[in-house]
Amino acid sequence: MTAQLPPAERPRNPHTEALHKRDTFWQIYFPMWLALLVVLAVCILAAISAFADGGAVGRLWADISLVFLVLQAMVFTLPLLFIFGGLAYGVGYVIPKLPPYFKIAQDYVALAASEVKRLTRYVEEPVLQFKSGVAGFDQFVQSARRFFRFK
Repeated sequence: MTAQLPPAERPRNPHTEALHKRDTFWQIYFPMWLALLVVLAVCILAAISAFADGGAVGRLWADISLVFLVLQAMVFTLPLLFIFGGLAYGVGYVIPKLPPYFKIAQDYVALAASEVKRLTRYVEEPVLQFKSGVAGFDQFVQSARRFFRFK
């Protein structure tokens, strides 16, 4: 008996793949481009205000203190930038590989749901038969009492 090799690419659920692509655009690409446009607009406004008449002339000590303030902020934010950049790269690397495994998990959840339904029917069927038998017997007793009116 020869063992069959698994397919090189596992089948994907087309419906969930389409939903995933739509959500990827609205939850990742759209906010990213929007944030990039906002940052570019702020940079352009800062450049315009810096080169306006008398914008940055004669404020040497203010510029030096601003550099020190920015350095303090960078000490805390630069590691976070590297961590989140690495996470974004990792997610971008893993996203193409995950949908087949999610399909496998989806299939196992559907199998578990059908097994739970089968076991539930297995448990509830005797109870329903017993209760229907009791109800039938009760109905028989009620009709017998109506037929034989004992006073």
